[in-house]
Amino acid sequence: MVHFSERPCAAQGLTSYRCKGRYGWIMIGAKDHDDAMREALRSSDAASRDTLEVWDGERYVPAA
Repeated sequence: MVHFSERPCAAQGLTSYRCKGRYGWIMIGAKDHDDAMREALRSSDAASRDTLEVWDGERYVPAA
């Protein structure tokens, strides 16, 4: 079984992102990288753009 943090979780019309927070991955649906970072920071002040990843259709890859 594949862990949910290894699959895209965004609602239709949004892109799936994930960002490392203090306690694990923060799963995000966002319009772009900046929107994803704003959402990540709402969940954890430990979120960092260095750990932001985007779903490329097959796997999560660095958003930088």
